[in-house]
Amino acid sequence: MIRAIVHHGFLGEAIEYFAVVVGPDVDRRFFFEQIKSARGDVVRYFGGNSEIVLNPEGVRFRGNGGMFGEYMFGGHLPVGDLLNEEVVNRLVLFGTTIDPRSHELRFTPNTEGFERWENLFLQGNAVANHFFFVDDRKRLPDVGDRQEKTLKSTGKLLKRSRKVGAGQFLALAHEMLDALGEPETTLVIVRVVHRANQRLAELCRNAYAASQSLDDVASALADEAIEPYQRERIQIDVIYHHRDNQELIDEYKRILASCAGSTIDSSARARLMRLRTLSLRNEVPLSIFDTLEEIVLQEPRAVVRKEDEADYIQSTREILGGFLLGRNITRKLSSLDLVQLMENKQRAAAMRDQTFEEVLLETGRLIDEIGREEEDYERLESFGELVTLFDRIDHTTTLVNKLAFMDDVELSPEQVRSLLGNMQVFEKLRRGLFQQLFIDPVVNNEYALAYGKKKLYALTLGLISIENNEESIAGVVDAIVSINRHERAYFAAYNLARRRMANFYLELNTAEGRETFRREIRAEITHDPALRDLHDFINESLLEEVITKIRLEAFYINQLLPRIVEEHDPKLRNDFLSNSGLDRFQVEELEREYFEMRAFPPQLLDVIQRPA
Repeated sequence: MIRAIVHHGFLGEAIEYFAVVVGPDVDRRFFFEQIKSARGDVVRYFGGNSEIVLNPEGVRFRGNGGMFGEYMFGGHLPVGDLLNEEVVNRLVLFGTTIDPRSHELRFTPNTEGFERWENLFLQGNAVANHFFFVDDRKRLPDVGDRQEKTLKSTGKLLKRSRKVGAGQFLALAHEMLDALGEPETTLVIVRVVHRANQRLAELCRNAYAASQSLDDVASALADEAIEPYQRERIQIDVIYHHRDNQELIDEYKRILASCAGSTIDSSARARLMRLRTLSLRNEVPLSIFDTLEEIVLQEPRAVVRKEDEADYIQSTREILGGFLLGRNITRKLSSLDLVQLMENKQRAAAMRDQTFEEVLLETGRLIDEIGREEEDYERLESFGELVTLFDRIDHTTTLVNKLAFMDDVELSPEQVRSLLGNMQVFEKLRRGLFQQLFIDPVVNNEYALAYGKKKLYALTLGLISIENNEESIAGVVDAIVSINRHERAYFAAYNLARRRMANFYLELNTAEGRETFRREIRAEITHDPALRDLHDFINESLLEEVITKIRLEAFYINQLLPRIVEEHDPKLRNDFLSNSGLDRFQVEELEREYFEMRAFPPQLLDVIQRPA
């Protein structure tokens, strides 16, 4: 017996569709027609008083049913859905509204409508969305009753099913029909796909899975008419769905949820900053976290009173306000003003305060208006110089952060030359400003990697040496390359040792055991063709460094961490981190493995990782 009929087709070059009809006697029921028109093909699915019509401009619908699609991360969505980890899909029922006072659903008979393709893929999922209706043979003649019954029977399934994002519409259709529990009812689901957006999403997924970076797809599909906003949505969604990133971002959501309705205390703020720093390793856009805070905390910054603003925002308003004064006031900012603005920008970034950028954008808008009215080109030129300076800050911050927080990062000669030029600009404003704004905050960050700090030291020393004609750009590049190869050699030996961890911990406590370790690690590296270029770096010093770190880890896991957990003593943990020289990233990974192996509650891990 035929249980389902599946259709597949295209509407022009842009839209691909799949339709599935499930229910009794579907092979003997007429539910479909294809219409030729002057503007293109029209495809219609119907049953009872309901229909879904696909045409070149969009989708027309009538009767019962609705639309659904997987939520795309980074967009604005209901707080309840965002904080419920089981909810993964957006669901809209035709003719359904929410009472603004009681927040209860109302089912109205006004179910007819039309959705243009561009709006559908902008408001819904950028790649695929679904429409559906049921033909219940007039079991429930009132459309409001029908919609309410459909929601109660299948709403939870449609909001939570992972089959939606996976494109498993046939299996989903059978689950929906079973959930309805109506033997005579037929269900129709139509899945529509934006082909260009789908190609971009697949390209981004493959690139990010390979390198955890989307730099190589920045110009991909340039000939496709994909809007920049849609490109950004797709890229952010791909980054979020990577397993490591999803854990970080979901943890960020949980912390924000605990703060909703109150202020973020110092402990929660420290945990949020830790997650933001961790995210730098996978190039997760910080705008994701800003969007989360806006949604969860419901804190529109526009209502902040001026007297409640931070001092760095107030001084920014005062300095930028000078651009808006009369014609006889000079537009050139002094070195003191420029330095103050640079410090304010960095403080705002550290506090995740978007107000600085908002003040800058508003000032730019007003200057543009005044410039058109008064032809005041000095004002425009001077503000443009300030924006260029801020671009230098952003560029420098990005490169410095990559060196400090990410493994296996090197700089090209062009990047070193750019950093040198930026440093010269900053140093002209005030001697030592480059070190103060970009190097010191990163080196003092507890999550900066040990090898990352070495690369920053080599970079800073190299730039100064170039200034003194004692070094070349190529020499600085080579110095960082050498540190990077040493880093790769260290982790190659370290990972080999970790795989044999169960046997080594006791052996490493004796001189004979350590010598056996050295001999076996050298042998494994010698026979590994992937590590051939690292042989020269696997020396006594590096092996001793690996042995020391593994012994420290063993001491922490076997002796210190059980005591920290038992006594709930984060101070003891922080003392160890400060004095051991271990990267905090590695220690937290060990802690996570320790807690998972023993099935300890994650809340306990939060307690011990809390700043002392």
